Amino acid sequence: MVRASMNVTVHAQETSIEKLVTEHLPLLQAAARETSADWARWQSRPAISATAGR
Repeated sequence: MVRASMNVTVHAQETSIEKLVTEHLPLLQAAARETSADWARWQSRPAISATAGR
């Protein structure tokens, strides 16, 4: 199992909670979904093992 984190860095005095929730959070969630989908595709790839000397 892989566990990872993503974050958003903003200037606290210039970014309201509302802006974080309405603008940044949806983008962060979309990026997390895309990353999860990419990882699932990577894990489902065919496994090929090479034997030395062949």
